[in-house]
Parts: sequence; structure tokens; C-alpha cells
Amino acid sequence: MLTTSSHRLVAVLTALLLVLCACAGGMKIRELTADPGRYTDREVTVKGKVTQLYAIPIISQSIAKISDGTGELWVKPYNRVPFEGQKITVKGKVKIGLTFGSMNLGVIVVESGPNEG
Repeated sequence: MLTTSSHRLVAVLTALLLVLCACAGGMKIRELTADPGRYTDREVTVKGKVTQLYAIPIISQSIAKISDGTGELWVKPYNRVPFEGQKITVKGKVKIGLTFGSMNLGVIVVESGPNEG
């Protein structure tokens, strides 16, 4: 039979495990796009499959639209060019209203460089 302190320990370990699992997978795009103001200028991690891409490979610059099954989101990878159909993870800051050329991208995650974030 478990003691009260054992029950507490099990509860704390279970809660910690749930938090670690949630953080490891990154956040769902739907969660971010439903309330982008909450995440503006905060660092997040998103994962998804590249569905659209604008790139200048010779200088390793790109912006990509990714989908994780819950929604789509533009990302700006740091010095890399993914391929359409590739699954990528981007860790960076959320920006709202970013314009690229003549396109307003709305919500975008700009990946942090090696000396940032």
C-alpha cells in the first residue's frame, strides 16, 4: 500500500513527465495561430512538413510554409533551404505582420541564429 508521500511523489513525477513530453514535441500550429499576440516575440518550437517554399539557395535564404496537420504557418529558417515535402523543426521568435517583398506573411516564426535566443 502506498503512503501519502508516495502518492505525492507519483503525482509530481507524472506531471513532470507530461510537461516534458509536451515541450519536446514543440507546439501545435493551431495553438500559435489561434492567439498569435500571446506569443509575439517569444521563442517557440514548431514542426511541420514544408508545403510551400520561396528560396535563394545560393545564399542559403528561404521562407517556407509548413503544416503539422492542425494548421499552416510561415517560417524563416536560419541560413538553410529546406525542400518541399521535407519535415523540419524551427525554433525561433514569433513575429506578426512581417512583409517579404510584396507578400504580407501574417504570423511567422523566425529561426534564431547560433548567437541568438
